[in-house]
Amino acid sequence: MIIGNLNINSLSAKFNGLKTYIGDNLDILVLTETKLDNTFLNNQFSIHGFSIPYRLDRNRHGGGIMIYVREDIRSKLLIKHNTPNDFESLFIEISFRKSKWLLCGTYHPPSQSDQYFFDNFAKALDVYSFYEKIIVTGDLNAQEGEDPLDNFCLQNGLTNIVK
Repeated sequence: MIIGNLNINSLSAKFNGLKTYIGDNLDILVLTETKLDNTFLNNQFSIHGFSIPYRLDRNRHGGGIMIYVREDIRSKLLIKHNTPNDFESLFIEISFRKSKWLLCGTYHPPSQSDQYFFDNFAKALDVYSFYEKIIVTGDLNAQEGEDPLDNFCLQNGLTNIVK
């Protein structure tokens, strides 16, 4: 399984190039800072071989998440968590043969408090604590070795594999 993450900084301007790049290289793609709103239709962003993307839009000026999953991989959007409107994360269940994984695509705006972001993220993860396998990807605007990220990983049993 190959999962990619890209802070695209405005999807509408870069979509055609993105389609060429993806090809058969990825199984799942998480995009952050898509800068989309409801005036952009899903069919504008379809990619051959992938299901209709999961979206969380903010506006044309910032934020936003889009997740593409290859069409032969079973997936579904999870909505049991309750987070504030300014918390940007999508939670997707990915099914493999006999196991289900939790995929979290997230964007932490630099203007948002680290404490606020990671507290809300931890609350949302608590709702899905029954998943044994969790993948978190996105733009966390935090570095390994910084207390907010390190504490979040430690408290939630996560390992940072980005070096």
